[in-house]
Amino acid sequence: MPSQKKLGTLIFLLIISVCVSMPAFAFQNEPDGFRGIKWGTDISQLNDMVFDSGDGDVKYYSRKADKMKIGDTDIEQIRYGFYKNRFYTVKIRFSGFSNFTRLKASLLDQYGSGDKPFSRLEDYSWVGSTVSIVMNFDETFDKGKLFFFFKPIGEEKKADEMQRVKKSFKDL
Repeated sequence: MPSQKKLGTLIFLLIISVCVSMPAFAFQNEPDGFRGIKWGTDISQLNDMVFDSGDGDVKYYSRKADKMKIGDTDIEQIRYGFYKNRFYTVKIRFSGFSNFTRLKASLLDQYGSGDKPFSRLEDYSWVGSTVSIVMNFDETFDKGKLFFFFKPIGEEKKADEMQRVKKSFKDL
């Protein structure tokens, strides 16, 4: 039987994959970027980024002077994701139930009610025409994550991955 952490991670990844590929539904104030960086911006246009990790077409960066707060919520980490050098995702980590409660209130106020697919889990999503937002909080580990996905580049990434898989089967 899988551990609770593995099961939670599996459910969260399932929600993310569904949100990226779901048909478009509007939510209020759908963002055209994050903290002044428009979706699709080339990394070469951003002078304040520091490489964190990644290889191949996917790389993650942090900003030199990024404010580690969203509203009055303390944030532990903000990572900006680029696919083929174009901005397409943000990954945010935070801790503590009080931070989760404040962040959830901010998101509900900014983007509307969203969707809470599992009544017993603290998972929320907002799926728009070009952006999906997913937030979860694991009460056992007192940790939370918030993701923003720019769907057009996310779908391109998914299609490229499918092509790589198909090509690898030809080598069998």
